[in-house]
Amino acid sequence: MRRAEVAAGATYQSAERVLALLTSFDDSRVELGVTEMAASLGVHKSTASRLARALERAGLLTRSGRRYRLGLEAIRLGTLAMRSMGFVASMQRAMDKLSQQTGETVNLAVPDGSHVLNVAEVPSSYILNTSGGWIGRRTKPHAVANGKVLMAYGVLGVPAELDRYTPQTITSPDALATELATVRRNGYATAVAELEEGLVAVAAPVLDAAGACVAAISVSGPAFRMQPESLEKLGRLCAEA
Repeated sequence: MRRAEVAAGATYQSAERVLALLTSFDDSRVELGVTEMAASLGVHKSTASRLARALERAGLLTRSGRRYRLGLEAIRLGTLAMRSMGFVASMQRAMDKLSQQTGETVNLAVPDGSHVLNVAEVPSSYILNTSGGWIGRRTKPHAVANGKVLMAYGVLGVPAELDRYTPQTITSPDALATELATVRRNGYATAVAELEEGLVAVAAPVLDAAGACVAAISVSGPAFRMQPESLEKLGRLCAEA
């Protein structure tokens, strides 16, 4: 094998490792140490350390003590990607309208592998709210309203493991199947204290020109404002948005 081919192969391998390292961060792993990076990539600690330092110099990682977290450059690129999504821009008017109608936090979510990815948000007008930190957040679909919508309409599959987050989280496959049938019948989904105590959300599908579900739009807020008797009306508003 020629030297140039060897160099090219090494470059591709390094690029793959960089991408794998960046995507290993998630909501449950916001900080990683070199040992964890090495284990995740299947490389020696010295290799993981070199990759982390290179990403730190580029601003994609930042040091937090002896650990690393995503840096400001990663945030800039993520924000740029969100803004470049024409679909998100096309939904802005509907999200703004829903925000004005409810006063609560409005989110737009799309499928991302086996998870739900929140790609846009309109903050609540209330001081006490659930706004902030949702954009770019990935969640398991069974415990959130927008995830139930995406599963009910066939955009996402049902997770093999239904993790419990609160006593209200649905962890039975049969119970979830019944819930998704209800979502399809009603045209909207609800999640009452299923991801976190006190958090309530309602979501409906966003359909394309062919009638296929491509995303979910949701309203979320604290349980003391989003009472059970108001959820049907909120679901209709989401569906009409």
